[in-house]
Amino acid sequence: MTFNLEYVEEMTQKRLALSAGELVPLGFDDLAALHGKLREPIAFPLRIRGARVVSTEFDHLHTAEKLNVKAELQSHLGSTVLGLVKGGWLPSGLILDEDTLLLPDRCTVAALRSRFVGGEPKEGVPPDFLDFARDKALKVNPMLYAMEGTSGSRNPDAAELSALYDRAALKIGEALPKAVMFPHKEDALQGVLGLLQDQAQGFAARQRFLTKAAPLLATPVGRKRLPELWQQLLELAERHGVARASMLVCALISASAAHPAMNPAIGVLKPRRQYTEKHAFNALADLRALDLLIAAGTDFPDKRVALLTEDRALALYWVGMQTHSHRRDGTSIHYAMNPHTAMFARLSDQEVQAVLRMLADDGKAPD
Repeated sequence: MTFNLEYVEEMTQKRLALSAGELVPLGFDDLAALHGKLREPIAFPLRIRGARVVSTEFDHLHTAEKLNVKAELQSHLGSTVLGLVKGGWLPSGLILDEDTLLLPDRCTVAALRSRFVGGEPKEGVPPDFLDFARDKALKVNPMLYAMEGTSGSRNPDAAELSALYDRAALKIGEALPKAVMFPHKEDALQGVLGLLQDQAQGFAARQRFLTKAAPLLATPVGRKRLPELWQQLLELAERHGVARASMLVCALISASAAHPAMNPAIGVLKPRRQYTEKHAFNALADLRALDLLIAAGTDFPDKRVALLTEDRALALYWVGMQTHSHRRDGTSIHYAMNPHTAMFARLSDQEVQAVLRMLADDGKAPD
């Protein structure tokens, strides 16, 4: 992202102007610290790699020199929408540039429309990092909106997908007239239809599996019963043809092993005793968005891609699982995980490693 940053030393009033550089994504602890505060002006650590010195009044620094910057940024903006990127997250405004491909979910499209009209913020809306979207030719792919369909329990067909693409593009265009839908509709529809068709059988299997598995987590499970629960989940996964290394099975195991007060996977899956196909579809659509973010970053490593969401639980799950070493093998994406301790907080380090080995034991790639 192109930016300009000016630092003024409080005691001497000496100035330092920086530009360019790479923003380092924030992590789990940074987001957890903002619980209940995202609608207020937020403070967060700002880290930049390779920022270029544009001008300086400090004798030990030189123009064009590159620096690594670490500072606490106290903003006057909220960040109701979060930008999920490879390696973590950022407040939305820090990734709203014309070089980043943006993947807004349905809530984000609604947030844009409720905030902007004709490219300008509506009167009375509080300051937010989304305001950085003003007057920019942002590249937006509205397919996450379209892929959610209208039934709430099944993927859309070609006609429905096309209509929902148009609806999302219209809403985004009314809010931000300079935004560009990318890629062109025909190319986007062709790619997504192919994806939905290729994954139709696997998605249906995961949906059936989740309707059986989620009720097992409807009430807290005692620590001593966790191995028994995991065995049940793995047997169900095998019966339905769901890889134990999938994002879904990882979420179920994490939901059982995190503390109730900080359990992102529970927030994503929303288990209950009567868990319907609609409940399963909603959870799988969220996890699919993360899979698509991983796939986009894997297939286009030189391109910046960001998933925009208001869903804090989904964001915490993304930064909590800390996927890395993404690589494609045919139609499958492989990756490793280095989960934050909060994702399995009820377990010892040794138990966490055993769980991760258990999840990878079938040799199948995450789907």
